[in-house]
Amino acid sequence: MLDVLVRRRYLARGSDFSYVLTLRLFELAQRHPPVDRLLDAALPRMQALARQTGQSNHLCVHHDARLVVLARAEPPEPMSALVRQGAHFAFHDDRVSARVITAFQGDERRTSLFEELLNGSRASRLRRQRLDERLDAIRSRGYDSGPSDTLSGVVDICFPIFDQFGVVAALTVVYLRQRDARITIAGARGILHQAAGTISRSLGWSPRGRAVPLPS
Repeated sequence: MLDVLVRRRYLARGSDFSYVLTLRLFELAQRHPPVDRLLDAALPRMQALARQTGQSNHLCVHHDARLVVLARAEPPEPMSALVRQGAHFAFHDDRVSARVITAFQGDERRTSLFEELLNGSRASRLRRQRLDERLDAIRSRGYDSGPSDTLSGVVDICFPIFDQFGVVAALTVVYLRQRDARITIAGARGILHQAAGTISRSLGWSPRGRAVPLPS
């Protein structure tokens, strides 16, 4: 298998007979039109969002039962909570991006992703009911927000990104509670809402029939 990957230029042999990744996968990713189009639309707004809020943000998509971080933007502040670009996480219900991506799917696709959120476990009827109600609440208000399920002192604020066919990604501000934060959580949420709407419209989304309410 390693020999095949070397021949196809996914791996290269080092001088010490070890193997290293080449840029082949990166090249393939850049040639994928939907990803390229999404990044072209999102990156300028993500960078502006980081400057305006003073908080980092990242863009996640669903791929092969995983959450993949396609891009991130860092603020000019000396401190922020960052998620590494290229990182991938299990598509579980403890991830705000996973919940948001699932909440805005059509019925059939939502059912499929719902099972992924539960990690294929034999979840109790009560847990399934609570998760279903939580997804309905996310869809109703247009976003998800709350203390991070994985990091103390962090509030995750997440909005969906749409194209003309439906939800394609989730954009999350990782709000680090610190003394010198120059904008409130509510303020960051409003700016994120505007950024998500701008990116979605540039991808061909129309709010008609898919209203995403501006948080109060």
